Amino acid sequence: MESTESAAPAEPERHAGWNELFFDLVVVAGAGQLAHLLHDGPHPADLALFGVLYLAFWTTWAGFAVYGDIAASATRVSTLLIAMLGMAVMAASVHAVQTSHATAFVIAYVALRWQAGRVWQRGSIVVDWPLAQFGSGAVPWLVSLFVDTPLRYWLWALGIALDIVTLLVSTRDRTLRRAGERAARRNGGRPPPGPAHSPAPAPPRLSESRVDTAHMGERLGLYVIIVLGEGVIQVIDAASQRDAWDRPLAATGLGAFGLLAAICTLSLLYGTNGIPRLRKGSLAPRLAMLLHAVMTGFLVALATALGSAITHVDDVLPRGQHWLLCGAMAGYFAAGLVAALPLADRSDRVWLLGWALPCLATSVALALFGVRLPAWATIWILVALVGWQILYDPGRAGTEPSAGRWWSGRIRRTGRVARS
Repeated sequence: MESTESAAPAEPERHAGWNELFFDLVVVAGAGQLAHLLHDGPHPADLALFGVLYLAFWTTWAGFAVYGDIAASATRVSTLLIAMLGMAVMAASVHAVQTSHATAFVIAYVALRWQAGRVWQRGSIVVDWPLAQFGSGAVPWLVSLFVDTPLRYWLWALGIALDIVTLLVSTRDRTLRRAGERAARRNGGRPPPGPAHSPAPAPPRLSESRVDTAHMGERLGLYVIIVLGEGVIQVIDAASQRDAWDRPLAATGLGAFGLLAAICTLSLLYGTNGIPRLRKGSLAPRLAMLLHAVMTGFLVALATALGSAITHVDDVLPRGQHWLLCGAMAGYFAAGLVAALPLADRSDRVWLLGWALPCLATSVALALFGVRLPAWATIWILVALVGWQILYDPGRAGTEPSAGRWWSGRIRRTGRVARS
């Protein structure tokens, strides 16, 4: 029997606005500049510096992305433009961050972290992004202005580590409790204004702010597309510098393009937030965003390695770049494994082993034993691994049917229903 009650009109689906898309352009510059840190070698120290600076850049972007997500139509364009300018300074500083531009990078980073916390009204607690309230991770960066290398780099790493720990341990209840305690201390430590008989001011009322998961997921997905676009830029730039366009170049270039396209398919069509196999609601937003930061860092490293593969198309890749290529893909596969674990029951874990471990193990083995393979062969093996994850028994994945036409048809034919 049909209900006589009128259904409430559904809220229109929200998409990224023009101001947010313009703000995301700074990611293009940032990813390109950070990728340059991995061109020479890379040595372990280069990898460590890249990881620290990338997470600093991503954290800054995420703070203002969360602000735009929650503020919605009330977002101040001037705030995003100031953030964009500051992040442009950070990106421009990367090239000489080990010499003359370290101070500029640190000042821009600390100033933007302060601004990202200042945009929130007093009493507004962003429970899905605790770094809006807890800025202790920026303190070691500020202290690093007064010390020399290598202690400076250790302080940078400490600041990033504090941010990561904050995202891992700051649950909703803990964030609200700590915010309430700080508000109570501020209120108790100040004498009441006016006459002695006037009552003490009441502490500010705490309001809980949450992200729009669908809108934020779109922003994170767009970020992945931008990073993959950096891979396309690296490949095109390297190919444009070659005089002879021959079969090895064609095989390598097509393989690089196929790898980026396959990653785009796996991340955006068969995942959430640009993370493969991540199901909606399986991770708290702060943890999903942290996983996104790690995964996209691997994709930026992959972009650098693909450009190097085009450059060395007539020979095997230098050992360091070969390890970077295979290691970046191993990290990407590991991120997908972490994303798929939270909702995997015992039977799904068996499926998960067949889906994730062969790709992860093959990437590691390829890094160790495939150093003499030509670049095109290594890339096409990686393409096959991503293809395996796309095609391997998708009906067991529990992904929503809308994720892809092939999956949807398979689920309908087999009578399987994705678990909500």
